[in-house]
Amino acid sequence: MGFLMFLARKIQLTHQENNIQYQLIDINNKLNNLTDYVSILSQDSVSYTDIASVPTSMFMTGMGELSNAHYQALQISGAQFNQAVASGMFGQNVDPMIAQITQQKMYENARKQIQKQMQIKYNEEEKSLQAKKTRLEAQEKQIQQELQALDQGISSGIQSSISSFGLKG
Repeated sequence: MGFLMFLARKIQLTHQENNIQYQLIDINNKLNNLTDYVSILSQDSVSYTDIASVPTSMFMTGMGELSNAHYQALQISGAQFNQAVASGMFGQNVDPMIAQITQQKMYENARKQIQKQMQIKYNEEEKSLQAKKTRLEAQEKQIQQELQALDQGISSGIQSSISSFGLKG
């Protein structure tokens, strides 16, 4: 009867181990995608090639975030530029070329700040996934140790059963 209990526990542990391995694969994929996406965010400007290389699992989210970052940077830089004009920073005669360059620099600075905020968010998510991965790997190791002990118990149970019937194993 103990032999059957060992087998039932082994099946249960094998199921848990497979579940953990599936979760680890999923976490590794998410970590790889996050790493790729954060590397795109860390660039000063995002090109069409960068957009095309956004991982497929993050494409819609990434496109939404990148366009949202663009519009936020436009709003921030527009407000800053209007404030600079209103404060008389350019004087009475504003050279259009200087105004355009100034507004572009304001946009780039706002965009960099927004990208830094996005990177911080994804770095925190990456830390969370790493912690979960570490916890799952520890659980997997415990399960593997218990499975090894169960295999030894099953083996000795079989030997015991064989010898009780007068057979040699």
